Amino acid sequence: MEQNLNSYTTPNEEKNTDDLSFVKLHSTLCFLMTKFHHQQCPQLSQFIVRHISLLIEHPDVAGLANCQIMYLQLLQQWQNITASLLEQRKSLATDRKNIH
Repeated sequence: MEQNLNSYTTPNEEKNTDDLSFVKLHSTLCFLMTKFHHQQCPQLSQFIVRHISLLIEHPDVAGLANCQIMYLQLLQQWQNITASLLEQRKSLATDRKNIH
């Protein structure tokens, strides 16, 4: 899977997670989370949520209860972050409409 570091791409959903390297998925997740530290946008957090989901589904994680628990907790945290950012964006849009 070739990846442009300036765009956030999610692996093709039709592709079996067996074909995706656990290391590549985890590395991409770390990169996305680092990028989020500098650019906190809902789209980026949604890509992070998707990559965590792919890791949870990955066969290398499926048999490891501790690893699954860790990624499930991480997933919940990032879902909360995403929901919060989307709510902030919605609130800002509403405020702008009320001003004009």
